[in-house]
Amino acid sequence: MAAHKPVEWVQAVINRFDEQLPVKAGQQNTHTKVSTEHNKECLINISKYKFSLVISGLTNILKNVNNMRIFGEAAEKNLYLSQLIILDTLEKCLAGQPKDSMRLDETMFVKQLLPEICHFIHTYREGNQYAAELRSSASGVLFSLSCNNFNAVFSRISTRLQELTVCLEDTVDVHDIELIRYINVDCSKLKRLLQETVFKFKALKKPAQLSVIYSLEKAFWNWVENYPDEFTMLYQRPQTDMADCAEKLFDQVDSFAESAKRKAAVWPLQIILLILCPNIIQELSREPLEESKVNKKLFIESLRKALVGHGGSKQLTESAAIAGVKLCKASTYVNWEDHSVIFLLVQSIVVDLKALLFNPAKPFSRGAGCQSADLDLMIDCFVSCFRINPHNNQQFKVCLASSSPSTFHFVLVNSLHRIITNSPLDWWPKIDAVYCYSGELRVMFAETLGCSTHTPVRMTSLTFKEKVTSLKFKEKTADLDTRSHKHLLLALVKLIHADPKLLLNNPGKQGQEIQSSTAELIKGLMQLVPLANLGEISQEAMEALLVLHQPEIIELWNPDAPMETFWDISSQVLYFICSRLIGHQQINSTEVLKWLREILICRNKFLLRNKDRAAKGSGILRCRQAQAKLEVCLYTFLWSPDMEAVLVAMSCFRHLCEEADIRCGVDEVPVQTILPNYNTFVEFASVSNMMATGRSALQKRVMALLRRIEHPTAGNTEAWEDTHAKWEHATKLILNHPKTKLEDCQEWINMTGFLCALGGVCLQQRNPPGPVTYSPPMGQLSERKGSMVSMGSCEGNAETPLSKFLDRLLSLMVCSHEKAVQIRNNVKDLVGLELSPALYPMLFNKLKNSISRFFEAQGPVPINETNTQFVEQTIAIMKNLLDNHTEGSSEHLGQASIETMMLNLVRYVRILGNMVHAIQIKTKLCQLVEVMMERRDDLSFCQEMKFRNKMVEYLTDWVMGTSNQAADDDVKCLTRDLDQASMEAVVSLLAGLPLQPEEGDGVELMEAKSQLFLKYFTLFMNLLNDCSEPEDDGQQVPGRKRGMSRRLASLRHCTVLAMSNLLNANVDSGLMHSIGLGYHKDLQTRATFMEVLTKILQQGTEFDTLAETVLADRFERLVELVTMMGDQGELPIAMALANVVPCSQWDELARVLVTLFDSRHLLYQLLWNMFSKEVELADSMQTLFRGNSLASKIMTFCFKVYGATYLQKLLEPLLRGVITAPELQMISFEVDPTRLDHNEVLEENQRDLLTMTNRFFLAIINSSSEFPPQLRSVCHCLFQATCYSLLNKATVKEKKESKKSVVSQRFPQNSIGAVGSAMFLRFINPAIVSPYEAGILDKKPPLRIERGLKLMSKILQSIANHVLFTKEEHMRPFNDYVKSNFEAARKFFLDIASDCPASDSVNHSLSFISDGNVLALHRLLWNNQEKIGQYLSSNRDHKAVGRRPFDKMATLLAYLGPPEHKPVADTHWSSLNLTSSKFEEFMTRHQVHEKEEFKALKTLNIFYQAGTSKNGNPVFYYITRRGSW
Repeated sequence: MAAHKPVEWVQAVINRFDEQLPVKAGQQNTHTKVSTEHNKECLINISKYKFSLVISGLTNILKNVNNMRIFGEAAEKNLYLSQLIILDTLEKCLAGQPKDSMRLDETMFVKQLLPEICHFIHTYREGNQYAAELRSSASGVLFSLSCNNFNAVFSRISTRLQELTVCLEDTVDVHDIELIRYINVDCSKLKRLLQETVFKFKALKKPAQLSVIYSLEKAFWNWVENYPDEFTMLYQRPQTDMADCAEKLFDQVDSFAESAKRKAAVWPLQIILLILCPNIIQELSREPLEESKVNKKLFIESLRKALVGHGGSKQLTESAAIAGVKLCKASTYVNWEDHSVIFLLVQSIVVDLKALLFNPAKPFSRGAGCQSADLDLMIDCFVSCFRINPHNNQQFKVCLASSSPSTFHFVLVNSLHRIITNSPLDWWPKIDAVYCYSGELRVMFAETLGCSTHTPVRMTSLTFKEKVTSLKFKEKTADLDTRSHKHLLLALVKLIHADPKLLLNNPGKQGQEIQSSTAELIKGLMQLVPLANLGEISQEAMEALLVLHQPEIIELWNPDAPMETFWDISSQVLYFICSRLIGHQQINSTEVLKWLREILICRNKFLLRNKDRAAKGSGILRCRQAQAKLEVCLYTFLWSPDMEAVLVAMSCFRHLCEEADIRCGVDEVPVQTILPNYNTFVEFASVSNMMATGRSALQKRVMALLRRIEHPTAGNTEAWEDTHAKWEHATKLILNHPKTKLEDCQEWINMTGFLCALGGVCLQQRNPPGPVTYSPPMGQLSERKGSMVSMGSCEGNAETPLSKFLDRLLSLMVCSHEKAVQIRNNVKDLVGLELSPALYPMLFNKLKNSISRFFEAQGPVPINETNTQFVEQTIAIMKNLLDNHTEGSSEHLGQASIETMMLNLVRYVRILGNMVHAIQIKTKLCQLVEVMMERRDDLSFCQEMKFRNKMVEYLTDWVMGTSNQAADDDVKCLTRDLDQASMEAVVSLLAGLPLQPEEGDGVELMEAKSQLFLKYFTLFMNLLNDCSEPEDDGQQVPGRKRGMSRRLASLRHCTVLAMSNLLNANVDSGLMHSIGLGYHKDLQTRATFMEVLTKILQQGTEFDTLAETVLADRFERLVELVTMMGDQGELPIAMALANVVPCSQWDELARVLVTLFDSRHLLYQLLWNMFSKEVELADSMQTLFRGNSLASKIMTFCFKVYGATYLQKLLEPLLRGVITAPELQMISFEVDPTRLDHNEVLEENQRDLLTMTNRFFLAIINSSSEFPPQLRSVCHCLFQATCYSLLNKATVKEKKESKKSVVSQRFPQNSIGAVGSAMFLRFINPAIVSPYEAGILDKKPPLRIERGLKLMSKILQSIANHVLFTKEEHMRPFNDYVKSNFEAARKFFLDIASDCPASDSVNHSLSFISDGNVLALHRLLWNNQEKIGQYLSSNRDHKAVGRRPFDKMATLLAYLGPPEHKPVADTHWSSLNLTSSKFEEFMTRHQVHEKEEFKALKTLNIFYQAGTSKNGNPVFYYITRRGSW
């Protein structure tokens, strides 16, 4: 369009510019400001090529805006803002216009614009807050316009002058003459103005003459300041025509100045006209003087007299001062090296001029209305004198003196600012000439700051005070004008902004003094940043601090130690500003945050310049505190209702990450050491460019990122707690002020989402993550008498802020408030969609507890609106939560069971009745159940099969079918929706669900299952009959009929699926009821059955459950599941069972586990898991395996079963020798002197005991070759467990390569001693002390022999323990023997424990498994099923194990049913089945399993056992038909 129709395109841009003006679009926000600036830049660029079109369009817009009628303060402000935007655009378009390229049409458009601009200049309204700004902007437009369109402006001025020459009125309009003050003039244009004035000055009335005088003076300075080279050239090459015009006008003005008042009015112009005549100035010093020059000399003399007060009039003195300053100022535009004559003139007046203006005893003043002009005059004088002679410091001393008025201080500071900021000519002196006054200026800043803010500034470390004692500023009293101090403070801050080096200069100071000085200066500026009442001062302070943070300036903070100083001072800045931002102590927080971002950028630039030493000094506490506070600040801005503030805060995270990169790059350490959440911060930064997104979408993205915060830090924890406090306050306001619009409470909504999303990491902070720990099967010593269940509470401390926050949210779910619906909806959405997954367990428990309270009281459940609301909200939250696959949700969903809550929800909803609302709630609940089953793998169920069976029972009751007699069609539709939702939920529940009837009804298990199957199958068949197409009764609306048909088709499909799932999982009990349908007389029924049969075949239904061996197969799978080993050697089900079984059943459990694991060749893995846990909890070697723990019982059982034959062979000959040897018949082994008979000799008894002990000991240590391989495995496992800790962090590769999980040692110094100690304590010594009870001897030995065996066992135990006797005095004589055999015992223990025999080489004496063991396993698992589920849900390693083992176990147990309902059946577990462990021990002891007769008998399968007799004895069955004889 721009190429083919440029006029239309330009007009479109102009129209868009017009439409977006505030006066039409309303108050601007960030987005509209950006758009307006873009349009402005577009027009400015277009004006370079289509100048006329743009200028014409903007002129028309300006006219229209000026003619608009407005009402109200807001509309007036928008009008002025629009005018300013238009004027600024015009100025830039005119300034960019190519010179000398004016065409006729362009001139015409400019002439149309000129009156509009003059309107703003002429109609200046004093007191209007926008008028001065408008006039200034309009004058800028006029200045740019006059550059290329001078003739148009000059013509207007000339015409007006001509009109005034013939005007007879005393009151004249001089507005057009005043245009001279604002136009751009060069030398030639100034001459034209002078010439025009010369021609017409005399004919003008006095008001016009005065206006011309004032205007020409301003035009002269416009020329000098914009074309200084032309003025300089004037003194190098004087221009005669300029001088002639100036002289003529001088003479005319001189004639005009008849009175002192008129002289005072014209002297400033006269000195300027004289300056334009260099030759005349030079002639004034000559004698004799031409007559035409005499009046010039008289003027100079009058000027001098007036300066010293001899002019006779105060007006003349003041005018002389003005003229003198003009002369000095003009002289600075001439190079002093030219030795121009103007300097002679300046020297003749400058001393008197400074004495007049800078006299502390008599300050210069022209009255109350001229204060600003007086200050400008003094500043001009100060700057000019400095430029003339920078080394004359007299005026500095006067302005810095403590006795000087505060105006002198103001003049000094503003003069220095002008010296810095004005574009200097080459010969103008630089500001570094006054760096020596840095100390005094810092004192002035500190004192002024204290007076202006009324907050004392600590200056204890400003050592420069010592040298400026005489220049200390006196204490300002309370009655002084605080406003003047604020003006001075603003000027000082601007001065720092203009050149921070001026106040940072510290010549001759030491490093610490310099650092303290810089710190105090920056602290002073920091105090000004957040103070909203200071306005411009605050903005300038921010700019000053930003300049102070430029990399090259930071180097000056303390050149001796730049890095340490940087971290110290800059951290203080961050901490202070962030603290104020967090406290919302300023109204422009977004702007301050933007500025803070610039500070961060500057910091990183400095660090990059010094990246090799960036981390030096960064380890201080102040630095860490600043980083934490910065994090808090950025976090809290994330819930700001101001979208721009959120984006700025997110972008700041980028610079936080950059800083971490720089700091860590030096030492090559991970960035996470500085910023633990570095990766998430990077994502925050990347999202900060989402300018086009809406507020809601941005907040969702923010909360998603907050949920990804993994590591708790001081920053995010404090941010959560601070936000929580503000949220509590805001919540009370909303609840207490019902009229508050919730739309205005966006901040409260954002805060709620923030707290929900970030709460998870704060929960982690309160419960520091560590290795997965759980109560091991041996437990603590003090806890080994009760159940081993040890579940950590997901809810934690009920008094934590997190818990209080969730409690408050749940209370808001049922709040009664005018805006209750909006509040409840917001809470529902935020909790359901934005809650951190780590808080799911806490939420589940709180919801469960809240709903459980409905059923606590006796009597009927309280049905009321509040409870119903809570239930409905809970259903919605749970559905949102499960539907929303939030990152990390899978990990946390299973940490708390929802079974109780879901059952209670159903129980409550069941009794709501069948009203419309109740039906809707039931439908939603069914949808929740369906979603729950979709997330089944992520959830935790303690009794899943029982729970799902109960849910099926409840939900099938809601299926109405044709029993729905509702007259209302809408109710019918809702009921059909409920039928559909119920059946969809039932379909998901029945998938893989074995039916589990209620226990204790006295009916045999299979029969009960069969009846339950028939109940559901009949219900589904009836529902299928209801799904037949309804006949059209002639009254039903066709559209409604089609909708109903679709509902019925969908319901029929769900019903078929439900039947398929039901039959699939219960073929054994259901096929007999369903098979007959295949032969039903009704064709549709047969078709339905075929459809069901087809689906179960597609689902892969296993019909092996109909086999005779199904029960045995299921027991086989149960054993496989319990003995299942994970990738890292863990035994999930077995260890869970070990942790939850009560200690009273540990003996049975030990027997069952050892038997089962050994049959699977996995005994070593069982022992390793059990022993490692025991070792992990042991306080010392002395307590190891000494308690009554499960690990000890397993060890004892292993020794008893596997070591019986070994002990028999080893000890029986020795013991019989002791008993039957004739020489030992009368020998006593008593060594306790208190128990000796009178005829016994102690030494002989000791010798005999030692002889017997040595015989036994030698036999034991020499029997290593006969030591059973199973016991070698036990000893080896024990040896490794004591050497190494299971829970150390080994790599997966190491764990797979070695069964030992070797990483760090636990008891390496005594590891082999543990083996010997345990073996003698649990195995050898019990057999020695009680040989009859151990089955080694047929009868008890005599008492004296028993006593000797007991004493011998003590000696042997001491050798094994590697300790000497200390407490028993009578045993001390044996210490030498004990000590001498330490090494021999150690070698024996090493021999039996150092090598683990391969599992294939081990003769598995328990390779058969009795039904008694399997049935005991079944009973233990069934009775502790819920505890196992709770244990696994709270301690499960999802990646390594997952929940599948427990699911399989629960399914198997459901199929098997309760232990007491186990049917009598033939199993393949063994041919000899006994529940007593004595039989197994007998079989093992006599090695029956190795005999051929036993093996042959076993293969016949002629025996099985089930049940007990009246006396409690096991009943054996003999099957004669299987016998082959």
